[in-house]
Amino acid sequence: MNEADVKKLNAEILRASKLLKQGQRSEALIIYGDVTERAGLHASLNFELGQLCQQIGDIDQAVMHFRVAADVAPGNSQYAAMLGIAYLNAEEFESARESLEQALESNPDVSEVQHGLGVYYMKRADYESAIDYLERACQLRPRDANIRTNLTTTLIQLNRHDEALAHAQKAVKLDDSHPMAQLALSKTLAEVGDVPAAVKQLELAVRKNPTYGGTYDLLARMKKFSAEDATFMGKTEKLLDRGMPPKERCAIHYALGKMHDDCAKYDKAFAHFDQANLLQKKPYDIDRDKRLLKGMLKVFTSSALNRGAPIGDPTSVPVFVVGMPRSGTTLMERIIASHSQGAGAGELPAIPYTASVIFGDYLSGKSISTVKQQMDPEKLREYADRYLDILRQGRIGADRIVDKMPGNFLFVGLIKTFFPNATIINAVRHPLDVALSCYFQNFSDLRWANDFKLIAQIYAIYRRAMDYWASVLPEGSILDVQYEQLVEDPEHHARRMIEACGLDWEPSVLEFFRKKGVVRTASIAQSRNPIYTTSKMRWMNYAKHLGPVAADLAPYLESSRDMLLKEGIELPSSGWLKRMLR
Repeated sequence: MNEADVKKLNAEILRASKLLKQGQRSEALIIYGDVTERAGLHASLNFELGQLCQQIGDIDQAVMHFRVAADVAPGNSQYAAMLGIAYLNAEEFESARESLEQALESNPDVSEVQHGLGVYYMKRADYESAIDYLERACQLRPRDANIRTNLTTTLIQLNRHDEALAHAQKAVKLDDSHPMAQLALSKTLAEVGDVPAAVKQLELAVRKNPTYGGTYDLLARMKKFSAEDATFMGKTEKLLDRGMPPKERCAIHYALGKMHDDCAKYDKAFAHFDQANLLQKKPYDIDRDKRLLKGMLKVFTSSALNRGAPIGDPTSVPVFVVGMPRSGTTLMERIIASHSQGAGAGELPAIPYTASVIFGDYLSGKSISTVKQQMDPEKLREYADRYLDILRQGRIGADRIVDKMPGNFLFVGLIKTFFPNATIINAVRHPLDVALSCYFQNFSDLRWANDFKLIAQIYAIYRRAMDYWASVLPEGSILDVQYEQLVEDPEHHARRMIEACGLDWEPSVLEFFRKKGVVRTASIAQSRNPIYTTSKMRWMNYAKHLGPVAADLAPYLESSRDMLLKEGIELPSSGWLKRMLR
């Protein structure tokens, strides 16, 4: 291909990019298809096509184009770096690390390499490692809003709030139409307690970039909508008539669902949430979760968990709040973190990641003996030490640090092996409220949350896991805290949690919403307000839509049978339920 042809195709790619910004997605996709067919294995064209695919929102195709570019020009560190970043977006973390480290060896002074490795360590929740790479990337490219946006996120996680705010403000100043920079500034303002300023920033971001769905989604979570917002909601509805990537359309549906829910227009809300979940729904292997639980139960038996000499770290610092997502884990974390000796770490991926390493061969179909080979005491202590390093980042002085990753309910046996003196709190909430709240939340990383049937199956796995851990661990090892009871009588249940953590009572923990600190949650604004009771029995507003999921959750709804019947939901007979549970 001669230089003139390459120039023409690059111009076409640029034209497609401009069309996407104008909302003309169909036209852009036609150009993309034509250029892809003509580009062949040309390295620079595939690199540009990879960037176009990122703009389109097609992660898999972006990986494919960047891989072609990197394979054709193996010495080009920028191509390898962008391939690594694309792998990160595809959540193929080890492939990402390999590409980025290869690029680093070739040329450490490429900003994309430093930025990509920074993002990799962010994804691993190793923020102290991430900050070194991100600061170097910022030195190499000080006017890059993307780099400053990720620096903002990392600094917040390390409780370096003033620096985070400065980088967020600089990112917006560099590019006030950059949607991720706008969101980073809004989140930073909210996370340090200034929700009104965060809302104003999001309203400005909507005007600057009216088709970016993530802005509407975050705005809906930050603000309580009312009839006074009818004009804005109407304009947002009309946006759906325009062409846009499915990801943006999905986010706008989630946002409109929340807005209508705020306004008590429950049927309209449910329709939008339904559309959002249909757009986001992808295949999910529920059998993997079942196999993982089966493996946990085989390895962490009563005898294994109650051996004479514990092999883990005796520290009492870690506090694990587990449960289903949207079951009150954030509220519980904030209460404990507001103690003078407490801190919150958010949802750390470290335990699930470690479990995937230990149980990887078993999940691939090999025997459980492969797991037991990984349970060497020296290795287990290494895993525990590594986890503590991550847990303490930005929280060195705290005596108790909360990891509120809900899915750790699967790994309580592993946690107790690592940390026999860790505090475990089980966040319990009404099954239908959990199911509804998961379905209504834009969980791009929880594929099962887009399908009520899968939600019910995950809930069953959760209940089976927690019942098992309670049966094999010594009495009192797990503190159950019912969300509905916590919001009705905060002091009593906060006292129970503080006591379980081995701390003295401090009344100030009930004013958690006044404390400055990191809040990584689906409901940022709620964590900055006093305890509220409006989410109790929320399912009643949507009862007409919940018959099928109630039937799937029937074994766990027996105590609500009469209440459900009043709302028009009839559960199967109790005899059928007993057979179902066998």
